[in-house]
Amino acid sequence: MSTTPGRERKILLEKLIERDASIRGRYLIIVSSLDSLIRDIISYHFCPPGQDDKRGQFISLILEQHIQKSQYISDILEKIVTLNYSDQLKKYPALFKDLRSVSDYTLWLSGANLDTSRAYDSTDQMDTIRLSYYDQNGELGHKDVSLEHIEERISDCSNLQFALEDIRSEIRDKILTDTR
Repeated sequence: MSTTPGRERKILLEKLIERDASIRGRYLIIVSSLDSLIRDIISYHFCPPGQDDKRGQFISLILEQHIQKSQYISDILEKIVTLNYSDQLKKYPALFKDLRSVSDYTLWLSGANLDTSRAYDSTDQMDTIRLSYYDQNGELGHKDVSLEHIEERISDCSNLQFALEDIRSEIRDKILTDTR
C-alpha cells in the first residue's frame, strides 16, 4: 500500500498544528485567566461585595463588551491601584511593567503565524514550533518557540496571578471595611 506525498504532508501538517495548539494554547489559556482576574478586581472596585448581580452586569456589559483589549483593562487597573490602593504598588512594584510585558508577548504570540513550510523538517522537534511574523519595520521574521520557553512564560504569569489575587483580596477587604 503506497501513500501519496500529499497524504504524508497532510499528516505532518496535522501533527504540527496539534503541537502549535498544545504549545501556544497552554499560554493563551493562562493569560485568559489573568484577564478575567483583572476584570474581577476592577469590578470589585466599582461594585462592592454583596452586589453580585450588578458586578456581573458590569463585567459583562462594560468590561467584556466595550473594553475588550487587555491593554486597556490593565491601564484601568493601574489607574485604580495607583489612585486608591497605592500600598499595593509597594508590595508589587513591577506589577504593571510585568503585565505590559505579558500583554505585548501575548499580542505577538497570538498574531504570529505558524510556519508550515518546514513541516517535513519539524518532525524531530516535538517541543518546538516556528512562528512567522512581521516586525515594526515590516520585515518578515521567524522565531522558534519551545515548550520550555512557554513554560517559563507561564511561570511568570503564575507569579502575576498570585499578586493579582492578593490585590483582589486587599481591595475586597478594604471595600468591606469602608462600607460598614
